[in-house]
Amino acid sequence: MLRTATKRLFSSAAATPPAGFTYISPFLNRHEQVVLTKAALNHLDGLGTHSARRKLKRALSGGINHDELGFLPEDSCYQFEEGHFDGVIRKFREARITDSQWSSFGDSQLDNIIGRLRSLFPTDATLQFQVLHLASEGEILPHVDNVDASGSVIMGVSLGSGRVLRLEDDHGRRWDQLLEPGSCYIQSGTVRYEYKHSILKAGPLDATSHASRQRLSVMIRDMPIDSRNSSS
Repeated sequence: MLRTATKRLFSSAAATPPAGFTYISPFLNRHEQVVLTKAALNHLDGLGTHSARRKLKRALSGGINHDELGFLPEDSCYQFEEGHFDGVIRKFREARITDSQWSSFGDSQLDNIIGRLRSLFPTDATLQFQVLHLASEGEILPHVDNVDASGSVIMGVSLGSGRVLRLEDDHGRRWDQLLEPGSCYIQSGTVRYEYKHSILKAGPLDATSHASRQRLSVMIRDMPIDSRNSSS
């Protein structure tokens, strides 16, 4: 079973959230958001093409830096993908990040944050981390997770600009949740496959949005038992 932290649920479009959906805000304080944002962006920035890294370096040399929480260089400084291979994500950058890559930053505060994220899962869970960076006009279209590719739980930590997460089932029942910077949401059980979920473009509910309106998230999935057995 999932081990839980303090839960605070916020409603916007329906009286109660779907079963299996948990929202925690705040999860990270402002300083912790800076630490995690900087590490996640540095990982993504190091994976771009030479020309993209050179353009970003020029932008950062102009006085903009990742320590300014919520303000990132303008979209043109990054090499965003126009569309995901399955058509679900638009205008984004993404990458998996391993335990050794988190550790390579040599930051005890970052290690503590990753440890807190891990503590929300069973101690024997094999976890997969992914960093996802949406451009100002980026979005994630309605979809249902491929439950064969991950385990029973998916968790997301929201950084940068606030965005709305929408959950909607086949009967039109809908739940809209503003994901505030520093918040964490967890999806487990039937909400994973009975509700389509999406991240909307910046809109009127995004009261916490920052100037850039870019969104960064760290996604964590527990891996299915079959995957763990096949890799051992």
